[in-house]
Amino acid sequence: MRLLVTGFPKFDSFPENATQTLIESMTMDPPQEISNLDHRIFFEIVRFDNDDATQQRTMLASLDAVLGRRKPDVCLFCGQAAGRPRIELEMLAINVFKGRVIDPSGPPAYWATFPEPAILIESLREAEIPAALSYHAGTHLCNHTLYAAVRRAQQTASGMRCGFLHLPMTNTQVIAASENRPFIPLSITRRALTLAIQHVFEHSA
Repeated sequence: MRLLVTGFPKFDSFPENATQTLIESMTMDPPQEISNLDHRIFFEIVRFDNDDATQQRTMLASLDAVLGRRKPDVCLFCGQAAGRPRIELEMLAINVFKGRVIDPSGPPAYWATFPEPAILIESLREAEIPAALSYHAGTHLCNHTLYAAVRRAQQTASGMRCGFLHLPMTNTQVIAASENRPFIPLSITRRALTLAIQHVFEHSA
């Protein structure tokens, strides 16, 4: 089985993105707990132009390129949710991007296909990591990524399973930007992602 884990680069006015920081950290210093899986895990950044006119198109092009290159069986996309105080696993992706329909031929929404989501959340909470299931991934790139990936899996009958993890800002982001926002330290998000990766390999056929 091949697992793809992605993050996003900085966007809007944020000087950095918590998920890019996390992906780069996991790439440069893989946790020992998943060292035996390193040949089956692929960390990537899904890139896009930080411009409303081209953001959607460039994100889709980057996502398609990554999926085509890695050919994963399971995808765990990660995105920053600056206002959320805990890690949240999305259950649903809707066919809307910034007020516009993503795909007129697609259904109004897709359920995420991540394996055993409730069990993962319980594992994170048992590890004293604030986590919950979420039923609204927003209407920007995070939701769009999940919708596009599940739609691709359906159209190609690939069997690829997809989930999306929303992460708060890091403490260093909040300090650097003098932001009054919730945060979770990088050490905790590394632990959370490590547990999520282990969960995928334990609960995927």
